[in-house]
Amino acid sequence: MQAKSRALHDFGSTFLGPALHCYAESIEAEAEGHLPVCLAREGWCFYRLLQRLERASLISLPHAPIYLRVSRTLLFRAMLGDPAIMPMALGNDFSGSVLDLMRKRFGLQLHEIFSTLPIELLRFTCELPRDQALVQQWLAPHMAALARLVEPTREALRAYLRQCGLDDPDMRPLMLDLGYSGTIQKVLTHVLGRDTSGLYFIATKPGDAAVGTHHAHLKGVFHEGVGWRNGCVMLDRSLLFESLLTAPHGQMVDIRQKHDGGFEYFYGREAATQRHFQDLKMVFDGAIDHVIDCRRHGVSYTRRDVQDLYEVFATRPNCIPHDVWHLFSVDDDITGNGIINPMQMFAI
Repeated sequence: MQAKSRALHDFGSTFLGPALHCYAESIEAEAEGHLPVCLAREGWCFYRLLQRLERASLISLPHAPIYLRVSRTLLFRAMLGDPAIMPMALGNDFSGSVLDLMRKRFGLQLHEIFSTLPIELLRFTCELPRDQALVQQWLAPHMAALARLVEPTREALRAYLRQCGLDDPDMRPLMLDLGYSGTIQKVLTHVLGRDTSGLYFIATKPGDAAVGTHHAHLKGVFHEGVGWRNGCVMLDRSLLFESLLTAPHGQMVDIRQKHDGGFEYFYGREAATQRHFQDLKMVFDGAIDHVIDCRRHGVSYTRRDVQDLYEVFATRPNCIPHDVWHLFSVDDDITGNGIINPMQMFAI
C-alpha cells in the first residue's frame, strides 16, 4: 500500500473505527423487529459497514439494511406547503433573503421560484427561527401554488419509500444517522404515516416525539439530551464527523419517477469529499476493517473511550494528519452558510 493510502487507511481506523464499532453494537442490540434504514449522506458509510459485517457473518440483523437517498432539503421540498412540516422546516437556523431560503432550504430552482412567488417577497430578509411566524405569514397566500409546484417531487418520494419497503407493516423502520434532533426521521414519520425509531451518534432530544398522530422515537449512542455550546465536544465540533461521513454523490435535492418505474436522482454541488472520494473510501475502508478486526478478536470500546478519543482529534492541533486535511469540508447551504471548513473553524 502506498504511503498516502496507508495514512488514509490508518486515520480511518483510529478516528472513525472505534465510533463505528460501538455504533454497530448498538444497532445490533436495537435491531429486533426493525428494518435498518441508513439515512442520507452519513448513512452511506453506515450502509457499507453493515453490508460488510453481514457478509463476514459478524452481525445479526432481522433484515438486510437499506440505504435511503434522502436529505432535509429534499424532504422540505417535497412537503412544501404541508402545515404539519412547515414549522419544522422554518424552525432551524437560517439567515438571508426569502429567495435564498427557497433555494437553499427547500431546494427550489430559480425558474421555479420566480414563476411562483412575487419578486417583492423574494427581496425580504429573514433570520430563523426568530422570524418563523413572519415568514409563514409572507408565504401563506402562495402555499397552494408552492404545493402544486412540488407535487412531482412529493409523489416520487412516496413511491420511492414504498419501493424501499418502508411501508412494511411487520418491520418498524430504524433510522440510522449521525444526529441530532431527528428532523429527517420526523418528516419521514409524517410522510409514511407510521411510528418510527431512530438510533443516532447523538440525540439532542431523545425519547418519543409526536408527529401528528404518530411517534418518532429517538435514541443516542454516545450522548443524549445535550445542547449546542454546552461543553459537549462531540456535538459542538461534530462537523469533523459530518465532513467524513458523506456519500459519493453529495446531498440529494430532488427526485423524479421515470416511466419504467425507476427513479432519477438530483444532487447539489460537490464538496471536497465528493471531488476526492477515492481518498475518503480509503478512510472508510480503514474504519470498517478496524470494526471487523475488533469483532473477530473480541475487542471493545466504551462510549467514554470514543468520546475521549474524539476530543483529542477535535481540540489538539496536528492530531489530524496532513494527508487527510483536504477531505474536511461541509456543504451547509441549508443554513445559508455554503461550504465551510471545520479545520479552519476550529483552528486545528
